[in-house]
Amino acid sequence: NVEDQEWVRSNLEIRGLVAFVPDGAVLPRMSGADDRPMDDNVKDGDNSKLVRFHSPDTLRVSFDLPNMGKTLAGIGIRKGITLIVGGGFHGKSTLLSALQVGMYNKIPGDGREFCVCSSTAVKIRSEDGRNVSEVNISPFISNLPFGKQTDCFASPDASGSTSQA
Repeated sequence: NVEDQEWVRSNLEIRGLVAFVPDGAVLPRMSGADDRPMDDNVKDGDNSKLVRFHSPDTLRVSFDLPNMGKTLAGIGIRKGITLIVGGGFHGKSTLLSALQVGMYNKIPGDGREFCVCSSTAVKIRSEDGRNVSEVNISPFISNLPFGKQTDCFASPDASGSTSQA
């Protein structure tokens, strides 16, 4: 497992990638103070709160692991600038948290095994609390709470998502 994680990491450059996250990875942690993976037993009513990672078809790549003898598919994040955007509670910060430790190997059962990144990757993150005045963010965000307009958005305390847009 660890040898194959190293192998995937060493093959990122060859493929023009800076990171890889496998389909089925468990990126959410038990809590902000507990680094164990969230498990399927955490429920919201009758449904599990756990959402395993699933890559979009357009960004899916695969690796044939030499030691485990299986094919691993997931998202390949290409070299260059990558924006990770979405609404609240859609997993942006969770994905970034997994990627920022992607230069380290994970033990089996961590959930983030094979979430790997180049040692040269950097993370730039938008901050909450920025003042935003009369900006058209509608190409990026169109459905804000309380019917707040996005074609001329203003807030003295914008969220990270709206600041980034």
